[in-house]
Amino acid sequence: MYGMVNQAIEAMVTEKFGRADWEKVKEIAGVDEPAFVTMKQYPDSITYALAGAVAKHSGMPLPDVLRAFGGYWIQYAKDGPWGKLMMASGTDTYSLLAALDAMHARIALSFPDLRPPAFAVKRNGETVVVEYRSDRPGLAPFVMGLIEGIGTLFDESVTATQVASKDAGAPCDAFLVRAVPAAKAV
Repeated sequence: MYGMVNQAIEAMVTEKFGRADWEKVKEIAGVDEPAFVTMKQYPDSITYALAGAVAKHSGMPLPDVLRAFGGYWIQYAKDGPWGKLMMASGTDTYSLLAALDAMHARIALSFPDLRPPAFAVKRNGETVVVEYRSDRPGLAPFVMGLIEGIGTLFDESVTATQVASKDAGAPCDAFLVRAVPAAKAV
């Protein structure tokens, strides 16, 4: 994964716990990088090790850490260089979800070795089903956090429920997503 992902993990940990805790997370993960470079490709094993170390250090289950990071990632990306592209790609949760593949294709112009996931969005009445395909295992909780985080961009209350799991033999992970304006969710 590119360094920007590891930078986001660092930002989340330092904002929530502090710089000393980030150094402890790196130590637990066995990562001695003094700083991650946004545009540099790092082995996926480093990112997985950092996520596992956050779980160990915080006492949170790894799926909860990944889900929290997914939600955090949305705000981190919005505030970063890709925020304008992200906000121009949709006007609500469903339209942004439907635009993720096109958005990743545009981002890939700057990240030539990018291996983005693939998303398919299918209407299901007042909900959508999001199919997620990636060669990286174990990221379904992260995707659920992403989906829920997208709702915050549009002041929508979003629930994402996993309805199919690649780890359990399904062809892909799939999520039933319901988005409603936050005011109506109360």
